Amino acid sequence: MFPFLLIFVLLTAEIYIFVEVSGQVGPWLTVGMIFATAFIGSAILRYQGQRMIARAREQVVKRELPVAEFAHGAVLVVAAFLLLTPGFITDALGVFLLIPVFRRFVLSSILFAIRSRIHRSQTWGGSGTADHSSTVIDGDFEDISDSETGGTRPAGGKRIDRD
Repeated sequence: MFPFLLIFVLLTAEIYIFVEVSGQVGPWLTVGMIFATAFIGSAILRYQGQRMIARAREQVVKRELPVAEFAHGAVLVVAAFLLLTPGFITDALGVFLLIPVFRRFVLSSILFAIRSRIHRSQTWGGSGTADHSSTVIDGDFEDISDSETGGTRPAGGKRIDRD
């Protein structure tokens, strides 16, 4: 429900800004501004993407994993999506993601959220591995579902059905 509400509010705000800007500068200039931001953003994105790929190649040559470059690349993909989406708010968010300082801030915030979620799940829900030392059941069994007993109780024991 929350993502739908967020998208609805974003689209409503984008339409409102379109109408306001169009009323101030005219509809053709408004459309031109949208195309200009998409063009400029894609050019900046291409440049930064090439730099990111070059840094990743350098790390691979050094036999290091380019984890940071992959993370920055993922944020650049989000920036590209925002820049190519028509609207002033999405363009502004996309431009902010193109700024390396802001991109590092976003990545560190995401990493902090992931770490706190992992810490919270370990604190409240355990470490993910259950301690089964007190609930071990040891026994022997025999599958009698296809035997000749015809569904009667086996001699000397209880019957445990599959369902």
